[in-house]
This record gives sequence, structure tokens and C-alpha cells, in this order.
Amino acid sequence: MSSSDPRNSLGDVVTRIDYVIDAVEERGYDDIVEECDDYSVLLERCEFRKLVIFELYEAYFPPKRHEFELEILTSLVEAVASNKPVVFLMGATAAGIVGNAAYDVLTKTLAHIVQRFKTTKRSRDGFREISDTLQGIRKFFQTRDRAGTDEVCDALGLEPRRVEPLLKLLGFKCQRKRKRNIWRRPSSW
Repeated sequence: MSSSDPRNSLGDVVTRIDYVIDAVEERGYDDIVEECDDYSVLLERCEFRKLVIFELYEAYFPPKRHEFELEILTSLVEAVASNKPVVFLMGATAAGIVGNAAYDVLTKTLAHIVQRFKTTKRSRDGFREISDTLQGIRKFFQTRDRAGTDEVCDALGLEPRRVEPLLKLLGFKCQRKRKRNIWRRPSSW
């Protein structure tokens, strides 16, 4: 069999899966269920930043997608994630400024991106939609501390796939209650 044989590829995949499962079984597994996902903490991890990047890409840039849009979204998400340690070092966590810092970074960066796209209307419109959704989220949560996904989406007139990645990027906490997600805003709003 050659190295391009699909059965070899499947065998490699199964071997990698077995390795991971064996390691988990050997060291043990934490069965403690968390009350909620805290995205201000989760976004410190690369896999969660990638999740948000691809969710935004899928929601705001329909086919035909372009690599440069993905690259710009990556820079945008990384800018939010990389600015959080600075806020922590300034002692802002105690004052609850983390949510505002993420919002400010996003707002300023999106305004710059939209302004720079002079002739690429489709891309400009995608980033403008993200900015508009961000403004809607900010306005919606100025009068409440928490809301369900359906409530937020109904108020904004948008589907969850356009709202949830921004809630994550802003550092919201998400509590799952049965089939319902309840989003709690950062304490600084």
C-alpha cells in the first residue's frame, strides 16, 4: 500500500484518536459541570479565538468568500484578545472594564476597516454589518444584565449565527438552561 492509500490515512486518524482517548483515560476526566462559559477567559485560548473567527466569517461573508476577509477577521479577534492582558495589568478587572475594552477595540478597528474599503463594497458591507450588530448589542444590554439568545436576536432582527460570535468576542458569559442560552453581559456595561 502506498502512503496515499485512504486506508492508511484512516488508520493514522484512528491511531491519533486512540492516543488522545488513552491519555484521557489514564490521567482521569473532570466530570464537574461548569455553570456557564466565560468567553472573556475562553478567548485567551487559541481554539476559541479560531471558533469566533470562523463563526464571524461564515455569518457575515457569504460565498464567494475571500482569504483577505478571513485574515482581517483574524487580526480583529486577535486585537481584542491581545488587549485584555493590558487591561488586566492596569488593574481594570476589579473595576470591570474588560467588556468596555473589547467593545472599544472592536468599534475603533471596525470603523477603520470600513473606512479603508473604498471600492470593495461587498467586504465593506460585511464589516459594516458586524459593526452595526455590535452597536445593537451594546444598546440592547445597556438596560439589562442578561437575556436569552432568542430575546437578543428578536430585538436586533438577526439570527443567532450573527449575534452569538460577537457576544463571545465581547466577553459575555453564556449559561445553558435546557435548550436555551442565557447571555450575561460583562460587568462594566
